[in-house]
Amino acid sequence: MTKDKRDRLFRKSRPYFRPLQIYDGDKYHKDIGILWAAYQNGCFHELPRDLEQFDFATEVEKLTQSHELWMAEDVNESYESHKGPIAFVSIIGDGWRIEPHCEYFPWASIRNKLRSQVAFYQMVRYKKIGVCIVKSLEKDMALHNKCKEYGVLFYVGKIINGDPRGDEYIYSVRGKLKCQEN
Repeated sequence: MTKDKRDRLFRKSRPYFRPLQIYDGDKYHKDIGILWAAYQNGCFHELPRDLEQFDFATEVEKLTQSHELWMAEDVNESYESHKGPIAFVSIIGDGWRIEPHCEYFPWASIRNKLRSQVAFYQMVRYKKIGVCIVKSLEKDMALHNKCKEYGVLFYVGKIINGDPRGDEYIYSVRGKLKCQEN
């Protein structure tokens, strides 16, 4: 049943995840320009709001030292080609456990968000990891609960006041291969 739902969701196309590119030769790659546009439209709440473009690029570059950085691309009417970046994904991990954090761009539709989440968690299920931990605030629970219907995400529990912004809800995805080794 859940496989049928995933097949319908990805009937025509599937979101694509690729590593974030910072440099294109000796200048910044267009990915930085897309992130800058998203920052100017209110994304990246953890960064100060008054950064100049160069300082913003430097902050993103610093993230590469401790995170894996990815761009999610999907069908979206905001692009002339009708396909382009809709989200920025940073992943903290130690080889056994990963914790992804996704920042959707203002032009990402609700459908883009669902499709990219389901595709990402489906991909993670087949990576050599033990577990993928997903933390959610109450405002994002509807999307994560919808992902449960596609069989890619599982609710674990709630941490009261687990985040400065409120309660934290924990979901997980179990990696197939690493778990079978033990």
